[in-house]
Amino acid sequence: MAYYILVGVFALLMVPGLVFVFSPLMPAIPYMFVVAIVFGFIDGWQHVTLANFGILGLIVAFAVLIDHLAGLLGAKYGGASKKALAGGLAGLLTGTALLPPFGGFLGLFLAVFFIELINHRREKSAFRAALGALIGSATGVAANVFLAFLFIVLFLLFSLL
Repeated sequence: MAYYILVGVFALLMVPGLVFVFSPLMPAIPYMFVVAIVFGFIDGWQHVTLANFGILGLIVAFAVLIDHLAGLLGAKYGGASKKALAGGLAGLLTGTALLPPFGGFLGLFLAVFFIELINHRREKSAFRAALGALIGSATGVAANVFLAFLFIVLFLLFSLL
């Protein structure tokens, strides 16, 4: 009985990761991984094995890649220049720092849009690049929501089976 309570407590400790995942560059799934590692230490690696942690670690690596690249890939697909991509990353970081949790989306969009305008692109082209960045970020968040749920489900399966 005590073990099931322990699993429940650690599963609940992962829930904030589901909230963090809605903000770009928040360490949502890495946070969940740290919670799982603490569980592993407490449990003595009996139920969630090191091989299981390898699988969970792959999910974390994939989520981090998505987190950092989705918006920029969307902007590139929308036709953004290299300067706009660099500025978009700066806007993403600044927006996240100033207006969490959704400021990253706004910062990315505005940075790509205005840098494209400064680079003498038409408004329509600048908007398309900025919209691509926004769609890419939203797609990345959706993918990370899926990965966060997958992480929790696998953690529960590994720890209870």
